[in-house]
Amino acid sequence: MPNILDYLDWRGDLEFQRDPLNEVDNLVFSVLSYMDFGGAVPTLEEAGSVSLADAAETLKQMPEQITAPITSTFFSRLPVLLEKCAGSARYRDVRLSHYVNRVSFDEAEQFSALVFSTDDTTHFVAFSGTDDTLVGWKEDLEMSFRDVVPAQRSAVEYLELVMSHLPGVFYLGGHSKGGNLAVFAGANISSEMQPSILLMYNNDGPGFQRAVIESPGYQRVANKILTFLPKSSVVGMLLNQSGHYHVVDSDETGFMQHNAFSWEVIGRTFVYQEGLSTASLKFNSALREWLDTVSLEEREDFVTVLFTILEATGARTLKEFTQDKLANAKAMIATFKQLEPETQGLMKSLLETFFSEIQKVLRSSITESISSLITRTFGRKRLPS
Repeated sequence: MPNILDYLDWRGDLEFQRDPLNEVDNLVFSVLSYMDFGGAVPTLEEAGSVSLADAAETLKQMPEQITAPITSTFFSRLPVLLEKCAGSARYRDVRLSHYVNRVSFDEAEQFSALVFSTDDTTHFVAFSGTDDTLVGWKEDLEMSFRDVVPAQRSAVEYLELVMSHLPGVFYLGGHSKGGNLAVFAGANISSEMQPSILLMYNNDGPGFQRAVIESPGYQRVANKILTFLPKSSVVGMLLNQSGHYHVVDSDETGFMQHNAFSWEVIGRTFVYQEGLSTASLKFNSALREWLDTVSLEEREDFVTVLFTILEATGARTLKEFTQDKLANAKAMIATFKQLEPETQGLMKSLLETFFSEIQKVLRSSITESISSLITRTFGRKRLPS
């Protein structure tokens, strides 16, 4: 089915001056932000900007910059997307600036962002989602018990700096954690800057703790938030989403629908569904039930211990983690056995509770399916006497 790559074939000849930025452009910029633009785009500390076409040409000369797992169906398409953008009239002259890419293992932070300027006064600030680092995934899970994680603080500081440097109006966006960062940043910059934000796009990014949604800053910009979720969304249904969300069709199944390249496009819009799939609603119901039974302190302990076990393998990235599965499994088992008995008990208890909730949902789903089948088959027929 058509996706953002097809969109470039259909509308790549339409410059932004002729056809203003739309929701599909948002996804293109949000996905491009996963690229490592180090050495190709001016940083926060550097003046000026570079065209997208020139940035793409620079990266061609330094292929080692593509550090994400190229076997991934998502990351392997990033260079293709960039090349198609560079060859299109719509994107090739877009100016890129203010690039930052920071990973701190000590502070458990993974943060990356840059600015795409379609003209001198119209800017799309794109926040990257979680990359291949374990610390990035740890930070994602920390959102379940912290009101603010390091990347969210960095997003606010970054946005205020960018908006103080550039004149005009701003769109914010990101995919996965990047969508969360875009909304969080827009909600927490100074109230004087918020009117310059036109829209904030959250593309299947996790929600927020209730305290964040109820904050004055969030409420001031709530009507500017556009949330897009694939029909079997998992990531985007984590925590709380405020307001209405749009459900996008995907040619993948289950969790793989998180891959933005699977989202279906027609013209300048996504292909929409009436609502989330039953499977998505059921799974997220189970996940929420589980989270409701786990205190914030238990969530923190769980994440801390989980990543202590994972990091015992010596891996810093998911790619490294999957390279020697047997050795990594042995290292994790050895680390688990060294934990205090009460810590082992907590991990076992929380996992057992989680799988118990999942089983409840599966049983309920199967019962509903059988009931629906019986109704459709016999409901309107008179049984023989």
